Amino acid sequence: MEMDVKKIAIIAVVVILIVAAGAFAFISMTKADTKIDITCNGTIKNGDYISVVLKDNYRNVIPEQTIDLKILDDSGWAHKYNVTTDDMGRGYIQIAGFDNGNYTVHATFNGTMFLKESHNNLAFQIDDGYSYYY
Repeated sequence: MEMDVKKIAIIAVVVILIVAAGAFAFISMTKADTKIDITCNGTIKNGDYISVVLKDNYRNVIPEQTIDLKILDDSGWAHKYNVTTDDMGRGYIQIAGFDNGNYTVHATFNGTMFLKESHNNLAFQIDDGYSYYY
């Protein structure tokens, strides 16, 4: 009887490991590709918005996901933001307190169990119509 319990326990552990390995393989193989679209005019002003849209490889929008945004200036200084996509897969940030100059926005979606990660970036300029003279 004691030997039967050990055999059953070993069989149960083996079955659990096989099911877990199969589930991991299934999830890994069925992860959907994602894409981040970034929208802003080439030249914007403080108060304007930068928007992102998260989609899968079939162009279906993906709601309720966090996208990390990092805005870098020419010197490498980073401003970091997190946006959560709405029902249309869109997220927004409003530009405020930036000096005139050239910037690059980097968008990163870190993925989920069923969605692959994705990245995108876009260069833009801020020009509020004034200049600094030294």
